[in-house]
Amino acid sequence: MGNILLVDDDPDIGMALLDYLQQEGFSVEMAPTAHDAIQKSQHHPYDVVLLDVGLPDRDGIEVLDDLSRQHPQLPVILLTAFTSLRKTADPAILNKAFAYLTKPYNRLEVKQTIQRALGAHTAMTESDQIVPDIFSAFLPFKTSTPIKREEAPFSLNLQQYERLAQYVQLMQFAFDHVPAAVFVAGPDKRFCFANKAACESLGYTREELLALRIPDISPHHDTFQYRQDLETLTHGQPLTYTSVHRAKDGREFPIEISVSLLHFHGQDYTCAITKRLSSVDTLSDTTVSTSHLLPH
Repeated sequence: MGNILLVDDDPDIGMALLDYLQQEGFSVEMAPTAHDAIQKSQHHPYDVVLLDVGLPDRDGIEVLDDLSRQHPQLPVILLTAFTSLRKTADPAILNKAFAYLTKPYNRLEVKQTIQRALGAHTAMTESDQIVPDIFSAFLPFKTSTPIKREEAPFSLNLQQYERLAQYVQLMQFAFDHVPAAVFVAGPDKRFCFANKAACESLGYTREELLALRIPDISPHHDTFQYRQDLETLTHGQPLTYTSVHRAKDGREFPIEISVSLLHFHGQDYTCAITKRLSSVDTLSDTTVSTSHLLPH
């Protein structure tokens, strides 16, 4: 679940938070002072730091500044009793925090914020791909050339994370207004993305569809052909063919499907765009393929 450094000098609050996070499956170490926090961070590979602003030996904002310079990819979540922190702290330093939480804590909010930070940390440290051009807006400088991960000061602060979240919401909104059905399936053939048109074409809610796998909506799914198609896609050759989908109510209808392979964070995903065929389109084909598969 991730290694967490909890920096808080209040033993009651610290132990309560420690117990809760350990119950949730996180590995947690405590540091009661800024000095201890800096020392521990230099000798242990933490995934997230929970940092109290009010420490006995140094101001937590100063510690945030030090940690962000020493470990630019390490998400730091500030813990504070001050609701006016945005107004009183130096914004140039405060924006280096991944997020900040106000005491008294909401346990669910703490857990969800840590999970988001872990996701961001994993994306920043494990990716060996070139940073896509869309991320250039979130970097502290503009560039017109691809940037290798190790060359880019690519860490998300609170403001940048909010902008990225808005971008993701925009992409979901855009895909939901595309008339074609779009499916993305993971290595286990389970759907991890489906737009509005995909859900409507099959009669499922998004939650129901994301709980299904390719064979659940493909009455002619063939595992052997699936492996052959993956081999073709691996060599950079997209596939387009006709097939059949089965809706939630059992109806079957012909479709035209175009499939590409996406390699993301070390895993392969199939991305399929489908169009329902009319009776005229169906009659113009001699047969409807029953052997192909990817999202069908």
